[in-house]
This record gives sequence, structure tokens and C-alpha cells, in this order.
Amino acid sequence: MKVIGIDLGTTYCCVAHVNEYGIAEVIPNAEGEATTPSVVWFDGDRVVVGQEAKEMASIHPDAVCSFIKRNMGSDDYYFEIDQVRYTPEHISSLILRKLIQDASSHLGETVTDVVITCPAYFFVKEREATKRAGEIAGLNVLHILNEPTAAAFAYGIKPNEATKERHILVYDLGGGTFDASIIRISKDGVDVLCTDGDHQLGGKDWDDRLVQHLAQCYGDETQEYVNPVDSPELYYDLLQNAERAKKQLSTRTSTKVKITHEGNTVSVELTRTQFEQLTQDLLAKTITLTKSLLKVAKSKGCSRIEQLLLVGGSSRMPQVAERLKKEFAIEPQLYDPDEAVAKGAALIGNNIQLRSLIDAKLQAKSRSLTLETASQAELKEAEKKVADEHGYQLEIVSRASAKARNVSSKTFGIVVLDNFDDKGNPQLTVSNLIYRNTPLPAERKQTYATITNNQRMVVVELVENMCDAPAEGQSCGSQCSLPEPVTAVSDSVSLWNGDLPIQPNLPIYSPIEVTFRIDEDGRLCLIAFDPASGSKLEKYLPEKTAEYELETRKVTERSRALIVE
Repeated sequence: MKVIGIDLGTTYCCVAHVNEYGIAEVIPNAEGEATTPSVVWFDGDRVVVGQEAKEMASIHPDAVCSFIKRNMGSDDYYFEIDQVRYTPEHISSLILRKLIQDASSHLGETVTDVVITCPAYFFVKEREATKRAGEIAGLNVLHILNEPTAAAFAYGIKPNEATKERHILVYDLGGGTFDASIIRISKDGVDVLCTDGDHQLGGKDWDDRLVQHLAQCYGDETQEYVNPVDSPELYYDLLQNAERAKKQLSTRTSTKVKITHEGNTVSVELTRTQFEQLTQDLLAKTITLTKSLLKVAKSKGCSRIEQLLLVGGSSRMPQVAERLKKEFAIEPQLYDPDEAVAKGAALIGNNIQLRSLIDAKLQAKSRSLTLETASQAELKEAEKKVADEHGYQLEIVSRASAKARNVSSKTFGIVVLDNFDDKGNPQLTVSNLIYRNTPLPAERKQTYATITNNQRMVVVELVENMCDAPAEGQSCGSQCSLPEPVTAVSDSVSLWNGDLPIQPNLPIYSPIEVTFRIDEDGRLCLIAFDPASGSKLEKYLPEKTAEYELETRKVTERSRALIVE
């Protein structure tokens, strides 16, 4: 059974698989297009996903949902129609159903195993929401993969080709998000050194600037100033004009836009220079993030970037390559901007499947054999059996060892007592254990202490933030004796809290051990331990509780009652 790679984008999606020659290729949708708009239209009893839904946005704005990726992981957002509320996961699952239906039809077989991509800096909640969307759609989600990592894998790892070791900067400007990652490519796979980004910055923001500009031009011409936000029909009409103009300005120096509203028609001439001036601050944000990333990479021993890779549809804008070349003195290379992420996801998904098949052959020979413990001879024997039985070229199976190794995109810590103020009120802060850009898997153990005599309980609150790892020898800078630099609670996002019962009658400053572990997939395990009593509190994030499973089943049943086209 094939594994499908899915680039679940903010504005467009793309699907790919690996063919019999080990080459990743895009699967066209039912309309014959390589990409599918991430837009959902609720049309009575049916749900329409894609271009038709996008075209209906200006006619039925209240029935069309778009840009849902920007709300993934939100507990507050929902799309409501006909008195039914749809969460971001539910909307995304409908998009996934359309993508998988089309892929299955094209391949002539039912597809369920998938690798789905997401921005590198997605928080735990957003990643879990992405995975849950796949589960609601009835898919077996093998991995949630960082988008720049997928693109780098597609670019750097080729079957039957020697892989030259080098460092590349992946600049990924998509429709709704921006990612930058510095990645080492070698024969063993791709290793992310560091990553950064903004999930509220992408091509949509460039489009919105044009929307506001076009609305202003319309008002200047007709003396009827209309705020597009107050008129959904006008907004979506202007948005489609803005998207079209942006694409035209990538190959031309000027274009004309016709605006029709309430019987008035206005023609606006837009130049590339005007467009670049309107959006220069947006581009500057990406440059600032990229410069910061290069400093982090240098601290990790990466002194030179050999290549600068542009991915994401919005990286086609000429201003992007021009500014990057000026800032970093590297000739940017536009690499398959719409398809690279999906192709990389397909390649990594295929490798995951092949490694599973190889491991099964090793286990059949001896229960003690694994991919890590097998000798080269045993590994080659198992690879040949997989190649023969499943019709793969041996070279392709042998390259399954190439992996994508990521870093933590966020910093994780716990809330602790720093000190008391003059009135005796506790001052809380965050002690970080695993920092962002730490290679995964990672583990860190730290000993803390109780704060009073005869303390009966320890409250453990897990948080995430964007604090960078401390420089060597740096102290926390406060009057406390915390072992690491600390972060303000207000600068962190709470993920979970729980109570650890401890042995009674312990004196103040009795030790409490806290361990963090993050696996290769970004799943975090927190363990709080009281050595005196042996009491232990263990939490996994993301966690599939019984309540979670029940709610997922309910949403899945409701979703499958809808006809998706």
C-alpha cells in the first residue's frame, strides 16, 4: 500500500507519491490540477473543496471557509453554518478527504497511510490538531513533518545519486505562513540545525495589502469609500483580483485591475514598484527572522551556507529573490515552490514504510534483530527480500535509511517559584529544560525543591515559549538559585498542569526531580518524581485520552455523513 505525502497548505494543498523508480511525483486532483485551493464551500447537503469553492466565496461568503490553517490548534475558533459549528480540525479533515479521494481515484487503490506537513514552528496544539484532522478523515497519519525539512529532503536526497554534504538555507514563504530553516544534507539524510518562522505571515498578507490599496483606489475614483472587511462580497472579489495581479506582477512590471461594485466600474493600474512599496515591511519581517536564524546556526558550528533554497508559492515574487541576494550575497534558487513539500513528505513516508518492512524481515529472522542492531550483511539480506517481494529496485530500498532529523521548534519548561515580594506574594517564573533548536530526540533532567516544611503537594505546570538556549556560563540574573536562565510566565503558553502528591513531613528544600523527553516526532513526555515517597506524575503531549477518542469518533461520524466533492 502506498504512502501519500500531503502539503496541507493555508491557501493551496498538494499531494504526492513515490513511483516504482523511487521518484516523487505529484498526483493531480480530479480537475487535473497539481494543487487544490484550501477552501471549503457548504452547499446544502454537499461539501465542495477546491477551485469551485474558491470561486463561490464572493457569491456565498457566509458559506465558504478559507485560511483555516491559521486557526489550527485554537480552542476558540469555529466556523458556523446552518447552526452547526465546525472546528479547524473538522474543516481541515474535509479538505483532506477531497485530497485523498482524488489521489485514490488516480492511483486506482485506496489510500490511508499519509505523512502530513506543517510549519516548523507549530506548537504542540497545532501539530496535534493537524494529526487529528487526518484521523477524522479516516487516515493513518504516520508522521507530522516540518515543511522546510520536507522540501530539503526532496531537493537533496535522490535515488541512485551520490549525496554531496552541504548546508542549505530553506526560505519557505507560503500562502499563509513563513518558515526559515538551516539544514545539513548528507548521505544519511537531512538534519535540521535550527528553524524559525511566523504562522501569521504569508502570501495572504501581501494579498490583503493589495485589497486595501484597490479599495482605496476605488474610493478615490467614485468618492464611495467602502471598507472591504465590512462587505464580504467585495472583499472576496478584491482578493481574487489581488491574487491575480500579484501573479501577473511576478512576470510583468505592471498590470490593470478592474473593480466592479454596486454598479460602478473602476480600472486601476498597478505597477510592480507600487506593490513592492506596499509590502516592503512584510518582506523585512522575513529578512529579520532569517538573519536571526543565521546567528543561531553560527553558534552551532555552521560557518557557511552553500545554497539558499526558495520554496512556497509566494517565494516567486521577484522582490523576494532580489532582497535575499542583496542581504546574504547568495544566489537564491527557486526550487519547485508549489510541489517540493508534498514530494519530500512522500519520500519520507515511503522511507518510513520501507524501514517498517525491513524491520519485519529482520524480526522474522530473529526477535532480537532491529535496524540498529543488525549487521550490514543481515541488513542487506532483509533489504533484498523487501525489494524482491514488493517490486522495488534494491537501490531504492537501500536508501530507506536516509532520515529527516528535526529540532524542537519551541522551548519547554515548568513554572517555578522565583522569590517573594515585599508583601510576601509569590513571584513565579519559568525554568526551561529543553530549548528550541535542540536536536531530537532529546532528554533533560533537573532537580528542584519544595518551598515549605511539610509540603503535601507539588503543582507541576508545563509551558512552552520562544526562549533561546543560554550562552555558556550565563546565569538566570535573579536572586533565586535556579539552574537556568528564566522566562517570564507572561511570555509562555501553558500546555498542562497537574498535582504530584509527595511524602508528608519533608523539610523545606526537599528534592523533586523533573524529566523532559521529546521523541523524533516531537511528542513530549514530562515526569515529576518525589524520591522520598516514590510518587510519580507522568504526562504525554499530545495525549489521546478517552474523552479525546470519544469526541474524535463523534466528529468522524458526523463528517462521514457529509458528501465531499
